[in-house]
Amino acid sequence: MKRLPNKTLLLAIFLNSVWIVKAQTNGLEYVKSEIMKLTDIEINAFRAGDCKTMGDLIDDNATFYLDGKKAPSKEMIIGFCSRVQRPFEKPSKVTSDFFPTSNNSAYVVRIMEFTKDGKLYKKEIVTKVWVKGKEGWKISHLHSTIKVL
Repeated sequence: MKRLPNKTLLLAIFLNSVWIVKAQTNGLEYVKSEIMKLTDIEINAFRAGDCKTMGDLIDDNATFYLDGKKAPSKEMIIGFCSRVQRPFEKPSKVTSDFFPTSNNSAYVVRIMEFTKDGKLYKKEIVTKVWVKGKEGWKISHLHSTIKVL
């Protein structure tokens, strides 16, 4: 049996590893695409005060943390959606990062920065965990923190 030189073997292992990671990433692109669409629907529903649509995207057993405090229930979040004054202050910068973790789960980190007179004065960070179950994709966890700088 002929032995491969160490460099050739290492190169083969490296290339195979890159191929596996690329295949896994490409395999989850459809999850990322679905979550991006659902995130837009959920955010637009909240902005418009369409609390039913927003609520339909949240699992009944979801957990919520708002500024580090546990919110009691989905109903409280829907109630907040119904009562909050609109239109909202517009952030000067928004970034959203989507992280599919499996065929049935993903999380989103959305950061909104607010400025006054060209200076950053407030930042809101929202993390949502999405899980795909029998009823489709639902938010299973939401964490929102607003920090005044």
